[in-house]
Amino acid sequence: MSKASKKASPEARGEQSEKKSVLAVAAAALESGDVVTARRLAKKVIEGTKGPDDDAVARRLAKEYSASDQSIGELPEQVAQAIVDRTIVPPRPYLYAAICLVVFLVLVSLARARYA
Repeated sequence: MSKASKKASPEARGEQSEKKSVLAVAAAALESGDVVTARRLAKKVIEGTKGPDDDAVARRLAKEYSASDQSIGELPEQVAQAIVDRTIVPPRPYLYAAICLVVFLVLVSLARARYA
């Protein structure tokens, strides 16, 4: 595809307008698996740092992120809050890891007491 036809295509114009959107960058980071960047940028949008095209991007993302049981509003702050909610790590794996560590330390101390 030549440069001239790419500039004229609607996809190219949509990509250029989304480059000015903090929310679009956060959504792209979330889709690529970079949850730290996605969460940081989404928190910036919630705090008030928005790009000029965040309203249009928020409407598009609200449709993508809305589930049948939960609807997300079309405001950039609401979509950013949905991104933050999706990047929260549940505490249960850390609890299991802590329990395993305690059990391991108890077993090591019992072995040292028995065989030392």
